[in-house]
Amino acid sequence: LSLIAWSVRVLRSAKHRDRARNRQTLSSSPTVKLSKQSYGVLSPKAFWMLIESKPVQYLLLDVRPANDETSGPVHELSKRLNVTHILPDELAHVLRNRNTLWKKRFPDVPVPSLRTTMIFVSTHGHSSSHAAALATSLGFARCSVVDGGLAAAVPLTHFESNGVLSPSNKRALSFDALMLLLETVRDNGNTLGLVILDIRRFDERTLYGALEGSAHVPIDSLPKALVSNDEDWIRMFRFHKPSAEDMLLIHSRCAKSAAWAKQLLSDAGLHNCHLYVDGTYPGPDGQIRTYEAYGEGDAPPEPVEIGRTLSFDRTKAEENYLTCESKSEEIEQQQQQLVVVV
Repeated sequence: LSLIAWSVRVLRSAKHRDRARNRQTLSSSPTVKLSKQSYGVLSPKAFWMLIESKPVQYLLLDVRPANDETSGPVHELSKRLNVTHILPDELAHVLRNRNTLWKKRFPDVPVPSLRTTMIFVSTHGHSSSHAAALATSLGFARCSVVDGGLAAAVPLTHFESNGVLSPSNKRALSFDALMLLLETVRDNGNTLGLVILDIRRFDERTLYGALEGSAHVPIDSLPKALVSNDEDWIRMFRFHKPSAEDMLLIHSRCAKSAAWAKQLLSDAGLHNCHLYVDGTYPGPDGQIRTYEAYGEGDAPPEPVEIGRTLSFDRTKAEENYLTCESKSEEIEQQQQQLVVVV
């Protein structure tokens, strides 16, 4: 009986120590090193394009402190965006125990996985930067913040209906123009410095093939990748990070994704970007096929032959290329005027 009583006391003592340790862990936020290299930084314009066109699925988290203002334009914008509010002091505990706590706190919001695109917002970006660094340290690989916070995005809400930030296929290269560009690169040894970025999902690239010489950089990995150094970029994608001197061709099946990727690259100083928004690809028999855009998790559509081969009309290709150049310059001027106004 003495041995049993002694064993019970030992077990109770150990249990009390564990409870005290857990209370101490939950009451203190972990210390993380704040570094922009660990998470993406969206410009206000890129953030608003994400909100309007939804090129990727994302989770919007408002981490403003409890004592922050409860009125004014920032608060109104937060309400309008239907964000998920979570206090900075709770973030670590909820994310660590998301399988049990998330549904209790946010029953209408899907439980985030480590691959969920998470956008943290606060008034001026200070709390969101700390939250993004914290989430990244917990293994969430696709975290981003808004440069300047919600306060920097408020002016853009007045320009949402003018169409300047809307994606458009008019500035995308045709299949003929693409073939002309690839032929020029092959003949001249890539003196243009062409880098083809395939921003489609893994399933699209696997099922429907890829352009010759393209590199795969999924669009939901792009915000974080653009703030990384060349060494980290090579480790992630197995090729050198593009520079401002390179000519970039963005391949996507979705105009919204292509336009958003171009904005992200432009914000990073990579302005020489062209878009190829098409599902057209050459099959193993030389016939050209295409496929319709489909969402993640949907059944992949059957490819359809379009009745042509790899030959192309050089005149039409050159006309399309020049048209895309003029359209891009016109839209860039409109966007620059928008930035000046803001």
